[in-house]
Amino acid sequence: MTTSTLTQKERIVEQAMQMFVSQGIRAVRMDDIAQQLGVSKRTLYELFGDKERLLYLAVDCYFEQMRRQRTEACAGARNVVEAMFMVLGCVMDHADHSRRLMESLRKFYPAVYEKALRESSARGRDDLRHMLETGISQGLFIDTFNLDLAISVLYYTASAISERHELLLPAGMSVREAFVQIISNTFRGLSTPKGMQLIDECLQRYEFSFRKKR
Repeated sequence: MTTSTLTQKERIVEQAMQMFVSQGIRAVRMDDIAQQLGVSKRTLYELFGDKERLLYLAVDCYFEQMRRQRTEACAGARNVVEAMFMVLGCVMDHADHSRRLMESLRKFYPAVYEKALRESSARGRDDLRHMLETGISQGLFIDTFNLDLAISVLYYTASAISERHELLLPAGMSVREAFVQIISNTFRGLSTPKGMQLIDECLQRYEFSFRKKR
C-alpha cells in the first residue's frame, strides 16, 4: 500500500469519526461518508471492506484523539497529582460524547463495541499505572498498595458512574461531582502527607470540589 493510499485512508477515518460522533453511528451510511469526502463508495469498500471495519477504525481514532488531548493537557503539570486532575477534567469534558458513542456501539455493533472497549480499557489502565508509579517515585503515593487493585477500583468505578449514573448516583448529584469525590478520596487513601496537600491544592485551583455550586 502506497503512502498516498495511507494518507487517503487516514483522512477517511478521521472524517468518518467526526461524522459518527456528531450525527450518530446508525445515521451515517457509507454513501454519506463517500459524498462528504468526494470519493466513490467503491473506494470505501476497497479500502475498508465494510462499514463495521471503518467504524472500528473511526472509534479507535476517537479514543486515540482523546488520549492525545489528555497528554497535551497535562504536559505542563508540576507533578503527577496535578496531571491526574488535568486528565480528570478532560475525561469529564468528553464523558457525554464518549458515553453516547459507546452506548450506540453496544446496541448496533456489539462486536465492535467489545473490541473497542477492551482496547481502550487496556490503554487507559496502562496510562493510569504509569501515573501511579510516577507518583510513588515522586514520594506522593505510598508504595504498599496493590497497583492492580487500585487501578481496577479507579477505572471500573469511574466507568460505572459514567455509563450507569442514573442508577448509581444519589438524587441531585452530577456525574462531575461523583467523579471528583470518588477519585479524590481514592487518591487520598493512596497518598503520603505531601500528596494529600497537593490534592487539596488541586481541588481549590481547578474548582473540582464537589461542594461547588450547581
